[in-house]
Amino acid sequence: SDPDAGPQFVEALYRNSERLSELISDLLDVSRLESGQFEIDPDLIRVIEVGQVAYDTVQQLAAERGTTVTMRIPSDLEVTADRSALEHVLINLVQNAVCYTPEGGNVELEAMSIDGNVRIEVRDDGPGIRPKYRKRIFERFYRVDKGRSKHMGGTGLGLSIVKHLVRIMEGEVGVTDNEPGGALFWVLLPGLTGEEILAPMDLDE
Repeated sequence: SDPDAGPQFVEALYRNSERLSELISDLLDVSRLESGQFEIDPDLIRVIEVGQVAYDTVQQLAAERGTTVTMRIPSDLEVTADRSALEHVLINLVQNAVCYTPEGGNVELEAMSIDGNVRIEVRDDGPGIRPKYRKRIFERFYRVDKGRSKHMGGTGLGLSIVKHLVRIMEGEVGVTDNEPGGALFWVLLPGLTGEEILAPMDLDE
């Protein structure tokens, strides 16, 4: 009933209930993925359509942080994937890039065809991820910078879900350096015919 403190408490309750809901949803997704109960419906889809969903989703957050998001995806580039799963993957990677890039920074979403497969890259000019952390970055709840990650929010499950979704689509995912600075997350997926990916890249690359 306190007219000053009341709204603040209600807002805090709302934020925490939303966070708990997000955590439960992510835990359920991880459980289904790890138990093999998560079903996908692979189809031939245009990468630019999925990329546009990710681009549109992060625009408000990017505007608030003064971050420029650039998308470079050929209009005719197609990939064999589950549309919903790939949307989840790209939204997570682009949103993370915006969150961890200093205000006023740049994030790039790019896709290309390589040896019959499709490689999608999300690059930022943030602090990057040191090599010793890269093998663990896709683990559940793993935080490179616990203090900053707590400030940024999130459940700590996003990249684990990304890893499982990409692998269930018979792809590979990893992270490396972005030049001259920042992180570069990459996803490699089967191309037009769903052929097996050649020479998958190691998560350490």
